[in-house]
Amino acid sequence: MIGPDKIAKMMKRVFIGYKCSMLPDLVTAAGKMKSTLKNASVKWASPLYWHITSHFIGKAGNEEIEILKAILREVVSGTEPFTVNVQGIGFFPNADHPRVLWSGVSPVDKLSKLYYRTGALLRREGFETDKRPYSPHITLARIKHCNDPGVTKDIESSYKEHIFGTLDINEIILYESRLSPEGAKYIPLARYPLAGHS
Repeated sequence: MIGPDKIAKMMKRVFIGYKCSMLPDLVTAAGKMKSTLKNASVKWASPLYWHITSHFIGKAGNEEIEILKAILREVVSGTEPFTVNVQGIGFFPNADHPRVLWSGVSPVDKLSKLYYRTGALLRREGFETDKRPYSPHITLARIKHCNDPGVTKDIESSYKEHIFGTLDINEIILYESRLSPEGAKYIPLARYPLAGHS
């Protein structure tokens, strides 16, 4: 018999999302922000793992992962690829109390449509979904503390309207999130091209 500890180790920490290519302009901006925030305690996300999260699932076993794969096959059916702008820099919850540094995407209508469609199918299969309004973004860094809110406000205003490039949304990915002392690594478990993408 497999014990609970072994079962826990077999579980994967998973989420649904979209890959973000390493946009040179955003990489450059991130480098400048690192310098600006040098006196803050910040953990930067590697551009290799930049992504837009759709739904965070949490721990899932093999059976649940197969259900998630079936859901994503259903989601992509009849959904055409589209393009979004990667635009602006912001902070969650805000620049006065920054915890997450992010870049936004626009327009959000098609991503939101996919999000709510996926959420409905997840709930149908018994998965819990986030009840907060969807705000698609690319997490660039997590901030432990920053003693100078003026710095974060300056960053936000400097890049408010800046477009870093475009992102082709042509597949949905089921990711595994592997935590390590060096930071999280996001490993694709399955990829599902949107209809019409070869």
